[in-house]
Amino acid sequence: MHTNDADPDEVEYDWSTGELGRYALKPGEGLDIRVIGAVQYSLRLIPSNKVVGRFATTHEAWPAVLAELDRGIPARLLMLDWHWADGTRGRVSSGRLLAFLARSGIGELPVEEPVRAAI
Repeated sequence: MHTNDADPDEVEYDWSTGELGRYALKPGEGLDIRVIGAVQYSLRLIPSNKVVGRFATTHEAWPAVLAELDRGIPARLLMLDWHWADGTRGRVSSGRLLAFLARSGIGELPVEEPVRAAI
């Protein structure tokens, strides 16, 4: 059955606060990945599982990821995890994708390497 009766307690969306066509980050704007229910995030080295740092948000973790890369740690050995309050954890990202997200996350785009044509 279809009715057009409006609920008097229903709250309408305030369209004046939205941004039309906003799909990409603005230059210099940082990327923050959020996992629903996560209370913290941790950066660890694999396969040793040594925790390098714990962070409240992924945006706080990006400088630590870049610092590890600058220290000479290969990207394939880094993993960023999320943690729930009950102790459950899971992977946010790892490897080269994590390095790309960290650079994008602080507004620094990676330098593209020139494409070499096969002769």
